[in-house]
Amino acid sequence: MLVELLSFAGLKIFKLNYELIFKKLREYAERIVKENRALVVFLIGSLARGDYTAFSDADVVIIVHDDYPKKLPERIVDFMDSTLPLDIEPRVYTVSEFRKLVDSNARIVREIIEYGVLLAGDENIVGDALKTKRRKYLGSRNSRLNTH
Repeated sequence: MLVELLSFAGLKIFKLNYELIFKKLREYAERIVKENRALVVFLIGSLARGDYTAFSDADVVIIVHDDYPKKLPERIVDFMDSTLPLDIEPRVYTVSEFRKLVDSNARIVREIIEYGVLLAGDENIVGDALKTKRRKYLGSRNSRLNTH
């Protein structure tokens, strides 16, 4: 069950089954990487931070090849998946676009550095730029980027 309903004295509490959601997101990410549609997939947002609710969506950053045939806003549709148990909010960038985001210290890059979860793919594809930014951003602290 994806969302559990608990009821106490008329108060309804909804609880998200995080383990199942995470498993489905990882399967989705691994599938699109295996199909060579994506190079790397990160989870960000409330599911990555741990402050999700039963009604949260999944914010994912998807890095694709530089020769991806569609422009930025048109790519999103290619990564929507109605079979997932929750709404997915894909942000799709080519490697070059993502490296520019790293160079400009974009908020989305800071989110990946602070609490992003690598769902699938090879982080090293954007790793050098990301590792350099992580060192600058976090200073001497270790990165919290994890792979669950």
